[in-house]
Amino acid sequence: MNIDQKFIAQRDAQTDDGVIPLINVVFLMLIFFMVAGQIQKSDPIKITPPESINETRAQTEPNALILVGLDGRFYLGDEAITLTDIAPRLNALFEAAPDKQSFWVQVKADGDLSIDQLSPVFTQIRQSGLTKVSVATQLSRN
Repeated sequence: MNIDQKFIAQRDAQTDDGVIPLINVVFLMLIFFMVAGQIQKSDPIKITPPESINETRAQTEPNALILVGLDGRFYLGDEAITLTDIAPRLNALFEAAPDKQSFWVQVKADGDLSIDQLSPVFTQIRQSGLTKVSVATQLSRN
C-alpha cells in the first residue's frame, strides 16, 4: 500500500506545464492569421479582370457591382439578372442610396470579353442615367 501511495503522490505532483506554452503558441497563430488574412466575399462566377498598369484604386466600395461572365451571364451583386434588368435595378439602387453624389457603379468583366460584348452593359448603365462608372482591372504582372 505504501508503494501505491507513493505513485499517487508522484502522479499528483506532476503538472502539465508543457501544455501552457503550446496553448499560447496556438492562440498567437490564430491571432496572426486573423489579422494577416483577408476575408473577402467571392464572386458568384469566376472572372479574371483585364490587366492594367494603373495602380490607382477606388477609395470607397462601389454602390453597385455588375459582373459579366464569359458565358454571357450578368450579376448585380450576388443576384443573377438579365441584360434588360440592369437599368431598372440601378435606378432602384440609386433612389435608395443615402448619398446620391457619391453613387458609382463598377463593372467587373472577364478580360477575354470583347468591347462588342460589353457595349450593351454600358448602354444599359447610360439608360439608367448614371455617369460614375469604372471597370475593374488587375495590376499587370510585368
